[in-house]
Amino acid sequence: MKIAVVSDIHGNIHALRAVEKRLNELNVEDVWCLGDTVGYGAFPNQCVEWVRKNCSVVLLGNHELALLGFVDTFLLNDYARQAIEWTKGVISPENLEFLRELGVQRFTECCQLVHDTPESPGSMDYILTKGDAYRALLSQRKDICFFGHTHIPAAYRLLSSTVDKLSVYSLYLDAGRYLINPGSVGQPRDNDPRASFGVFDLDEKRFSLYRVEYDTKAAAREILRAGLPEYLAARLILGV
Repeated sequence: MKIAVVSDIHGNIHALRAVEKRLNELNVEDVWCLGDTVGYGAFPNQCVEWVRKNCSVVLLGNHELALLGFVDTFLLNDYARQAIEWTKGVISPENLEFLRELGVQRFTECCQLVHDTPESPGSMDYILTKGDAYRALLSQRKDICFFGHTHIPAAYRLLSSTVDKLSVYSLYLDAGRYLINPGSVGQPRDNDPRASFGVFDLDEKRFSLYRVEYDTKAAAREILRAGLPEYLAARLILGV
């Protein structure tokens, strides 16, 4: 069974549609969404509706927590705060109610799923270093944990007492514990503007990372048309 792992869509329907097309080509059978479906981008309703329809697992990210009032928006950066305030004015009651029913982590038979870190789900803490990864790997409750939040693809393995940072593009999950980030669909920050997502093959125990080109200029224009900050449009072009 092939499961797509997506995160940080951030209201970017242009990127999401490009990813959807690739998922169909890959014959993916299910989708897990690790949160931050809204925020930054101009199409929060369309993106929430997509995950409602297509994902068996959807988590709350920090942007949803702020949208729902569980996190003070002043804990976000200025651009994120402006985008959440704008999103509050356009999100539909149905989509808001859907988000209210979600949690900050889920467990499957094989995996733990969080938005930020298994050490403290919902904390908005980042996993950016091997030290961060080491603490997270010790805290996680399954041998495989998928996370998002950083917008940067990454994979770490804890084997014995050693943490290794691995290539995330094609990874066999055999011995050890794994902590894997599929990157961001809607706002990559690794200097590659292409949408990022992963596919987890349950039968082969293999994770593969994919990048998909989409019309970044069209997505940027819609951000400007919505009256959102210019920086949010510019960063899509640069992948930062």
